[in-house]
Amino acid sequence: MAQAPVVLENVLVGMADLFGVDGAALMLLDGQDRLRAVGASDDDGIALESAQESVGDGPAIASAVRGDLVAINDLHAATPLGFPHVAAHAMPVRAVMSVPLVEDAELIGVLDFYARIGREWGPAAVQTGSCLGELMVIVLRVLAEGRTDSSPSGQV
Repeated sequence: MAQAPVVLENVLVGMADLFGVDGAALMLLDGQDRLRAVGASDDDGIALESAQESVGDGPAIASAVRGDLVAINDLHAATPLGFPHVAAHAMPVRAVMSVPLVEDAELIGVLDFYARIGREWGPAAVQTGSCLGELMVIVLRVLAEGRTDSSPSGQV
């Protein structure tokens, strides 16, 4: 499926719009169980994921380690409430919600939602983020099946 990166970007843009945040970005585990940036709705998301990847820390990394959602109201706040060393490389991202992506009881990656201003992530936002994380797992499964499907287009 040659257009998978375009489909993924469109899904991330749509999820951010649906959630009412400035953007969404995705990191997936590689063969060595390291999170790698694979897509974002915009350049700020790419900067956020690249910063976490290069620093080896951040909300997505914490979410993967804990296996739980991590909500950061202000990325610039002092640790443990923020990740200022990541924020320095991820301007202008301010607030981040990192949702672990789990398929068949295995962590496969992390979906980040972000805002360019500080934001409180209340219970409704946490629920929405969790549901969108589940949807992303389904999208990734469909994209993976599309890459391995050898039947001609339009045939089952």
